[in-house]
Amino acid sequence: MAVAQDNAVQITGSLSTREALRWTPGKVAVLDFRIEHSSRQMEAGIERDVSCEVVVRAIGPVAQQIEMVALGSVMRIDGFLSARSVRNRLPVLHVRTFELLEGI
Repeated sequence: MAVAQDNAVQITGSLSTREALRWTPGKVAVLDFRIEHSSRQMEAGIERDVSCEVVVRAIGPVAQQIEMVALGSVMRIDGFLSARSVRNRLPVLHVRTFELLEGI
């Protein structure tokens, strides 16, 4: 019996790149994009600057919504991690919900 494991990610960043919206054979929208994140975080009692670029995938109606977001827009993404594909096991953040943020 498999034990349930937590898999929840929340990150804020700016929309840096976006591929063309594509459609699965079942007519479901898929959008791959990247966000750039930078912040200050505590690690081992020391505050440090962190930054990264995150590969993100949106599926369904949320993909169509993010397709309309301007590059450079700041957004908060809530989602989960999954392998990019059966052969490529590197993680991709899958969007459950997102919120556009202003003035950050």
